[in-house]
Amino acid sequence: MNWKKWFFVLLTINIVIVSLFFFLIFQPSQPSTLPPEKKMKGATFTVYSSKEHVNAVINDYIRKKTKDHPLQYRVWLSDRVYVASKLPVFGRDVDLTVSFVPNVVQGGNLELRDPDMSLGELQLPVTYVLKYLQKHALLPEGVIIDPNYNRIYVALNEFRFANGYQLSAKKFDLQHNQIEFTLTVPVGNE
Repeated sequence: MNWKKWFFVLLTINIVIVSLFFFLIFQPSQPSTLPPEKKMKGATFTVYSSKEHVNAVINDYIRKKTKDHPLQYRVWLSDRVYVASKLPVFGRDVDLTVSFVPNVVQGGNLELRDPDMSLGELQLPVTYVLKYLQKHALLPEGVIIDPNYNRIYVALNEFRFANGYQLSAKKFDLQHNQIEFTLTVPVGNE
């Protein structure tokens, strides 16, 4: 008779864990607001780059910004924009891979759409993973996860580099390895 009692205790614990897991996944995410476009005066230069160079710059920036954060991730450009991380699931790290199709939008910002996501070998519902990333990932300012529209918005006009330099995208064609940016260097009035 004692084994029946322990069976029901174990069953109850399993039900509580699974219920908690689904409760956390299905929590509503915070509404995302896109930043307003900012116009900057200055000298502009067109910068041509390749996927390899952009990969190096992005991951160096991410490595510096997330140095002490528990959720580490990396980004790379191939046929799509890929984001990879490891998530702790039941005490083990499982690979999470998300890929997007980039699109240059008005103002020179990027919109990452048509997400494809997998956790290990399991295909996941996009909205729930984006909600999880929105809550737990340490993202650079200007990167907005919008689970309601299944996209990530990269507000390049929010990024400021040394001396106030600003970057905006002109062309982001990964199939032909053609990436163009406009670099605006502020100039003072004399």
